[in-house]
Amino acid sequence: MRIGIDARSLHHEGVGRYIRELIRHLARIDRENEYVVYFKSKESIIEEIVEFPNFRADVLPVSIYDLYKQPYLWYRFYKDGLDIFHATDHWLVPFLTPCPLVITVHDTLAKTERKSISRKAAAYGAFIARIALFVSDVVLTVSDFTKKEIIDIYPRAQRKLSVIYHGVGMEFMPVPESESDRIREKYRLTKSYLLYVGSLKSHKNIPRLIEAFAGLPSEARKDTDLIIAARVETRFNETLKLPVKLGIEESVRFIGYVPTADLPGLYSGATASIIPSFTESFGLPIIEAMACGTPVLASKGGALPEVGGDAALYFDPYTTDGIKDAILSVLKDDALRKRLSAGGLIRSGEFSWETTARRTLEIYEEFGKR
Repeated sequence: MRIGIDARSLHHEGVGRYIRELIRHLARIDRENEYVVYFKSKESIIEEIVEFPNFRADVLPVSIYDLYKQPYLWYRFYKDGLDIFHATDHWLVPFLTPCPLVITVHDTLAKTERKSISRKAAAYGAFIARIALFVSDVVLTVSDFTKKEIIDIYPRAQRKLSVIYHGVGMEFMPVPESESDRIREKYRLTKSYLLYVGSLKSHKNIPRLIEAFAGLPSEARKDTDLIIAARVETRFNETLKLPVKLGIEESVRFIGYVPTADLPGLYSGATASIIPSFTESFGLPIIEAMACGTPVLASKGGALPEVGGDAALYFDPYTTDGIKDAILSVLKDDALRKRLSAGGLIRSGEFSWETTARRTLEIYEEFGKR
């Protein structure tokens, strides 16, 4: 069987991690089927997959809004002799394929959290999601929460849906003290710190996190910083200026985008990791932090309780006091931190990218032979 996989969204932070890990683990577990992996450009090709004789990397120069190139996609997949095609990002979906179509829907933000994206993106996202759910043979999604959201918005898609969880990379584990010291020096982390990893989009609820941190007793802030690891962009200026407005600019630091290689050390050195989002379709940072032995504070929003299970301390993301009280609890209670750390290590062990790849391969084999 010849399987096509779309890797054009590899540069996106969350979706890109999913695509990269899925391809890597398929290459390790499947030596029988042939794969054609389509990249945005030659520069974005994952070099390691070329080493596998049953994997071929190719360039598909069709971007997200190139709707007029849809006929070319059909022709390309026909020419490449695909038996099944996997659109790994629901924003990039072919309208018509000469073979069965699998899509992965990562979230419903275009419908449920429009403030997090531009008006143009929201309109396009809602349009392409409806098309994708109609033309696909099977729809993969990343949590039961997201499955329910999709059904609420598009009831007819229910029979096509299948949940396959994300995994956690093997690199996420408690690190040696020397690695923690390297990270502390690189990012100039001189005090204990609470850590947020993600983006500054509105549904991530970062302003309320900062306000909650500002509401801590001064003695708590004296010994602890809030470190925000997120790509800094001018469209988030209001959030970036909030610590100054609240008079806590010395205790809140935006350190920008952190590469994956540095994340285990950054998580391992944190007093706790905080995920304050109003909603998450899965929430990779929750299990990545847990895998590093870091206590996790998470909102009750979206799929976070589903993913974190009993191994996180949850709070209401809509109340500043709820976030503040959770922070105070973990700062003051050593026994709580130890319990969350131990529970998180166990919980994160229930997620692996190999399992994600094996379950996805089962879908390919079921639908590709039709």
